[in-house]
Amino acid sequence: MTTGVRRGATMNIGEVLERLEPEFPDMTVSKLRYLESEGLVRPDRSPAGYRRYTEEDVARLKWVLRQQRDRFL
Repeated sequence: MTTGVRRGATMNIGEVLERLEPEFPDMTVSKLRYLESEGLVRPDRSPAGYRRYTEEDVARLKWVLRQQRDRFL
């Protein structure tokens, strides 16, 4: 399990799922991709096209997921 990410570092989609798992155990890669397709998060891409998430992206994902869960949005 990832214990922390240094400032300025990015995470891949699996690392993001690990970060979200304690609060959102049913989160999947598909749901992350869906949230991106809806414009709710916009991770950078590596030269090879892989998603690279920042701490800010993870914070935004947590906010969005809490809104969905707590306010039925």
